[in-house]
Amino acid sequence: MKQYNNPLVSVIIPVFNGASFLVEAIESVQKSTFRDFEIILVDDGSTDNSHMVCRMLDEKYSNLHFYDFAENKGLGKVLNFALKKARGTYICRLNQDDRMLRNRMKKQVGFLQKHPDIVAVGSHIRHFYEDGRSEILKYLETDAQIKKIWHIVGPFSDPSVMYRKDIALQVGGYDQSFWPVEPCSLWLQIFWVLQLAAGMIFTAKMNWKAYRSLKHAIAFFSIGT
Repeated sequence: MKQYNNPLVSVIIPVFNGASFLVEAIESVQKSTFRDFEIILVDDGSTDNSHMVCRMLDEKYSNLHFYDFAENKGLGKVLNFALKKARGTYICRLNQDDRMLRNRMKKQVGFLQKHPDIVAVGSHIRHFYEDGRSEILKYLETDAQIKKIWHIVGPFSDPSVMYRKDIALQVGGYDQSFWPVEPCSLWLQIFWVLQLAAGMIFTAKMNWKAYRSLKHAIAFFSIGT
């Protein structure tokens, strides 16, 4: 029987053609040491067998709630839909091909409860390559460091983030076309235009390496100042 209580955390997982890793992702969440959570699983018009996998997981776990769109609507709309369905005080993000460490939610909830002035927290991530290698990608750790670079490049790895739902709803949720400050908007537009151009010229692997190099360089100079 489904649990429609009000958990402290809602784990939001958007799905699009993610059948290959979805079961592993969900099971990693279910193994968490923190137990007061629900999972919001939304299939965004997948064309593989993701819908069938989602249905199977929905039947298996009482704390998982599955929704689906017949046609692909895009990540922003899916996340806003899930945000409105979520019952938790905190939103925990994860993607269909990610794995969550067992203590992640416990640590992030504890930090947000201890620091009511903090809206969102993230973490470093371990990136796995197809050849079996893995690498820890480091992100900035303090509020002061993050504020120096957020308008240039994203300070968080999205699937590592936990944030306060009420604040997210107050600012209108996910809106990729909304720029809150004109100077910041200019920098962001320049960055994304360059990224679009790079996507037309170079391979995804080359762009990923360039993006990571940029983040590492910005992090290095931000930490050192």
